[in-house]
Amino acid sequence: MNFERNNLLKIAIIGAGVAGLSVASLLARAGHDVTIFEKNSKISEIGAGIQISPNGFCVLKEIGLSKSTIKNSISSNSILICDYQNGKKLLQFEQGSVLGNANFRLMHRADLIDILYRSAVDKKVRFKFGQTADAKSLSCKYSFVIAADGVHSKTRALLNPGQSKNERSDYFAWRATVPNKFNHHDGVRLTVAPKKHVVSYPIRGGNQLNLVLIQEIENNDFFEWGIKERPEEIKGIFSEFGGDLREGLASIETVHKWGLSSHDVALNWAVNNIFLIGDALHPMLPFLAQGANSALEDSFILANLITRLDPSEAAHRYAEIRKPRLLRLMKQIKNNAWKFHLEHSFLRTCTHSGLRFLDTTFPQSASLPFRWLYNYDVTKLDI
Repeated sequence: MNFERNNLLKIAIIGAGVAGLSVASLLARAGHDVTIFEKNSKISEIGAGIQISPNGFCVLKEIGLSKSTIKNSISSNSILICDYQNGKKLLQFEQGSVLGNANFRLMHRADLIDILYRSAVDKKVRFKFGQTADAKSLSCKYSFVIAADGVHSKTRALLNPGQSKNERSDYFAWRATVPNKFNHHDGVRLTVAPKKHVVSYPIRGGNQLNLVLIQEIENNDFFEWGIKERPEEIKGIFSEFGGDLREGLASIETVHKWGLSSHDVALNWAVNNIFLIGDALHPMLPFLAQGANSALEDSFILANLITRLDPSEAAHRYAEIRKPRLLRLMKQIKNNAWKFHLEHSFLRTCTHSGLRFLDTTFPQSASLPFRWLYNYDVTKLDI
């Protein structure tokens, strides 16, 4: 789909993450003058994996990055849910065969950022590194300002003074990559435990294993972001995890810790010519692997709208299209958080028995409730 407008726009984007880089490529492709302001001195990402599901892949394809994404990722064939004590399977279901789309990709986040960055450079997007941009000041100089400044967005606070502070959640996460030296299947493994879970999957040709370890603690007061942690601490916290996952945990040498924040979708999506996108608009807890995919969806819709409509019309239509889906996503994330971390032994035993029964009878039915999520193709919407 091509976006066309008789008058070319001068557009500023704050932040060079997934949302900022993808919307920049889409707008520059349409011929607009795009500048990205990035506070860091260069493009950088702490090593961690990322899941690209079909609803996000279709946007990468639209940008022209399907081949490079496939080249730098692994196809995820199935989701495997395991018990933490012995690592035994509770349920496994194939992704592509049921959902009708094989584009579930597993990759290193740094590789995705590099692909998006190269695309933006190729499309003549300008970059201003090492600059902390102020959306209000930029709005006087540019036709549109798109704030992709992440979960701790200052622009969100500017547009939503009543929602200015992130709320601490009861969750924090550790992220690490380790050599993939044991028999991990070609897909996503979810290992569930009371108040904890681990997500693991292969990346970079299967040579590395991405680990995301999440613990739930009420009244959690840790709120820092990407702090380097001692591997011994995490090995102790997850010491009760058995099976071959224990070997992966034992091999962790470098790990970073995130305090996860949570707040509702912003009340004001845009004010005048300033728009929010991605985590700045709707930060998501990692219980559905949709943060980056939702950012890609945002990018396609917003690039289309501001190319064709004036700011007020674009803002109205932006929220009209995106809000119902985002609210449904948030609800599903809360449901998953509860299911993953079942604490009561009787409830957990009953739930796991139900998963085992489903695995032996009709395992593919487990994916049916998620068709609305993965089979969504934003590039085919009547925007």
